[in-house]
Amino acid sequence: MKGKLGWLGEKLCLGFGLLFSGVVLVQTFLTACRGGGFFLFFAAGALGMGAMVLLGLRFLKPAKAYPLALCSLRFLIALGVILVFGAQPVQDFKTMYDAACQMARGSGDYLQNEYFYNWAYQTGFTAYEALVIRLFGEGLLPLQLLNALWMAGTGCLVYGIARRFLPETGAMTASLLYALYPAPYFLAAVLTNQHIAVFFYYLGFWLLVRRERLSPLRGVLAGVCLSLGNVMRPLGAVIVLALLCWAAVRMLRWKGPGVLREGGLLLAAAVAYYASGELFNWLVRATGLNPEGLANHLPLWKFVLGFNLESGGAWNQADYDAYYLLPREEAPTAMRAAVGERLSSLGFSGFLELFWKKSQTMWGSLEYLYWGFGHLDGSVQVLGGLTLSQCLNALNYFDRGVFFLAFFLAAAALLLWLRRGAGEGLRLPVMLSFLLCGYYAVHLLIEVQSRYRYFLMPVVFLLAGAGAQQLLRCWQGRSSRRAGQKNTAPGREGRHFLEKTGKGP
Repeated sequence: MKGKLGWLGEKLCLGFGLLFSGVVLVQTFLTACRGGGFFLFFAAGALGMGAMVLLGLRFLKPAKAYPLALCSLRFLIALGVILVFGAQPVQDFKTMYDAACQMARGSGDYLQNEYFYNWAYQTGFTAYEALVIRLFGEGLLPLQLLNALWMAGTGCLVYGIARRFLPETGAMTASLLYALYPAPYFLAAVLTNQHIAVFFYYLGFWLLVRRERLSPLRGVLAGVCLSLGNVMRPLGAVIVLALLCWAAVRMLRWKGPGVLREGGLLLAAAVAYYASGELFNWLVRATGLNPEGLANHLPLWKFVLGFNLESGGAWNQADYDAYYLLPREEAPTAMRAAVGERLSSLGFSGFLELFWKKSQTMWGSLEYLYWGFGHLDGSVQVLGGLTLSQCLNALNYFDRGVFFLAFFLAAAALLLWLRRGAGEGLRLPVMLSFLLCGYYAVHLLIEVQSRYRYFLMPVVFLLAGAGAQQLLRCWQGRSSRRAGQKNTAPGREGRHFLEKTGKGP
């Protein structure tokens, strides 16, 4: 009975992930079709990078210097964007940077800003910026250069995780595809907490899967890294819940002391995550950085926005004026009433319409370029009479093509696992599938922005690497079978494929 429940949980996760990927593919393609002539850049992104994936899988050779080359590539691209375009902090990014400057000077004036009461959890990232400012002085460039380092490190971690379940060439190809994915570089010069948070989250994932067997020490270190990521950007609860759900399904699906031990160590990692989170919260209070610690005093605000059908779950001025600007004593009650009213008025068709709109904004839309390039004059001619806006739009559609390719390959992997079963040897891809489903499901409920997909994209590219590897194996297997039919017997590669799929004469 337990085994059947685990099997059902695994199938539901893979099925939901496949459904989600299918919706994203449709919405992304429709967005590209509405781009007119820019559709050609979308096609160039999908087909060009698809050709690169095929060539990489066929001809890349393992090289000890590859991690260094990958890290250098990510860093140099990010550095180029920073030096050529730069960025000026706006909105929340400016609020945190100004507060960091005050914090570095020893001033507590930033605490007078209601922002650091409502969103006290932003104190963690602000303190990180303040530390950099204390070391290198006020200015954007040191923080931007660190962004480039965090991005380079994340690229290496994607490669390290991919090596745990893909052949070396497959891991190299998947990580190279992610390294050439344009979207993260649009934020390279932006003082967002996403770069450092994503690095620590994926460092935690890498520690969990670095060896075949999880050790207690690596489990604890992984929990601490996930907690550090959460201090920078609070996504940890969703991530840890997805990991625990995966562990529960795995223990139901498979038997043996190894599985139980792995589940116990993952639970230990979760305990380390929550314990270190409480420690960081206490330190923020004890040091006087923020008497509210790392609290979130308006947890329902994201749901108020998320259930607004008219805005499609995105930020809007009307909700900001009606609820966010209320006195702190009144805001929680008013937001609770708003969420309840919107839930009761939506109905089934309303929910479907809302979820479609939110998925379109979150996953199917073009990247929002304002954060990184809004300070520039888009009418300036930069290339063969083309304006900067035209060039950036072309690159944005190229990015959509790479994004489409990644989700297509990820969907292929999910479909094959759903049909054939993931199997005991593919526990890491199933874990990634749980992260995919959990993150997507949460953003059906809360506020959405295109930049919020930043965290999940390494997971998508890891799954895409698996999909590309499986599609190539299927193609090679069919080619081998056709050759075998001509020779009356399958060759070595053909026999291997028949054995793996269980399909044969």
